[in-house]
Amino acid sequence: MAGEFTVDPDALRRFARTSIERAERLRAIRAELGGHQLSPSAFGKLPESDETGRDYVERSEAAIENAGAAADTMDRIGEYADGMAGAYERVDESIERGMQAIVG
Repeated sequence: MAGEFTVDPDALRRFARTSIERAERLRAIRAELGGHQLSPSAFGKLPESDETGRDYVERSEAAIENAGAAADTMDRIGEYADGMAGAYERVDESIERGMQAIVG
């Protein structure tokens, strides 16, 4: 079974690094989104403008929250991928030590 696939721990670590980089970019986007506020009059004076303004605030707050959650997820993916790379390396080292003990 083990011969059917191989795992490259370095590839997992590269993936982990890019996940962390994605998290940083998402946090930058979140900060940028959070730094912009529209004035209450931005949607005009029509009767529907108040509702449009409230809808905009609700959606922009959700986008900011979602960007933060996505960044946290990317961080966790990076941590787990890095941990998985280490686990594969430890298993390979253990198998190698076991084989050397058998060969003696």
